[in-house]
Amino acid sequence: MQKSFYRTWAHIALFAANLIYGLNFTVVKAVMPEWIKPMALVSFRSLLTAALFWITGFFLPREKVERKDLLYLFLFSFLGVVINQTLFLAGLALTTPINSSIIMAINPVAAFVFTAIILKERISLVRGAGLAVGLGGILILILHEGRPDLSSSTFVGNIFTLINTLSWALFTVLIKRMLEKYRPVTVMKWIFTFGMLTNIPIGYHQWSVMDWGSIPLLPWLAIGFVVIFATYLGYLLITFGLKRLSPTIVSSYTYTQPIVAAIVASMLGQDSISVLKIFSAVLIFAGVFLVGRQQNPTL
Repeated sequence: MQKSFYRTWAHIALFAANLIYGLNFTVVKAVMPEWIKPMALVSFRSLLTAALFWITGFFLPREKVERKDLLYLFLFSFLGVVINQTLFLAGLALTTPINSSIIMAINPVAAFVFTAIILKERISLVRGAGLAVGLGGILILILHEGRPDLSSSTFVGNIFTLINTLSWALFTVLIKRMLEKYRPVTVMKWIFTFGMLTNIPIGYHQWSVMDWGSIPLLPWLAIGFVVIFATYLGYLLITFGLKRLSPTIVSSYTYTQPIVAAIVASMLGQDSISVLKIFSAVLIFAGVFLVGRQQNPTL
């Protein structure tokens, strides 16, 4: 009963995290690059998020991390923080939103494969069908907006986005074992500390030339959302889900992000809801349900 209770809350946490990430596309678009440059944002969010996790850790019982595990966390930080944050923003700046959305839809499939290879989870027919149904809903939604731009001008951006997607999928699989051993806050505290040490030098130039005092209140609130909700809370919710569910299930929730983005765009008058989009949403949520419906996380 208790295990089922925590699994239910893990699903709720994953839905909440991807709701935040779906909103984040619109928020980031509103402040970048007009008010803050991409790499400056990467450095800023890494520094503040690391601080937030350390502050949170002070209110929890102390948890000692073994030296060999600190080395693993250092290596994993490149996958989950450095590559994930820098190449996502750099890729989005160099390619089209449609290209980016299609490439990022590979994430659950990549996590599915990595989970089977690294964690030795059995690839079930039901879970595979769920991924296929969800991917179908994503492609219908994305391709309805227009054809992907495959010109050479977007090639580098496409490659950046692909590396970012594969990196995040691998991160969710590898970090699973650390989350089975330590609390999510402990793991994220070290992941962001190590990631910050790399991201600050990467974004130093853009950070140093920015006029921080000229940023109005509204963009600051948006940047605060990116740091507090889309980074600190988002990673915390994802790791809470990863601690109790398979990486395949966790990654399948990525399929819900375009639906959230479409709803937000519709509410802001930037888009409209159509029958085809509703059909896509039904397929996406049906796919997520099929992936997560099995009670045994090893199936």
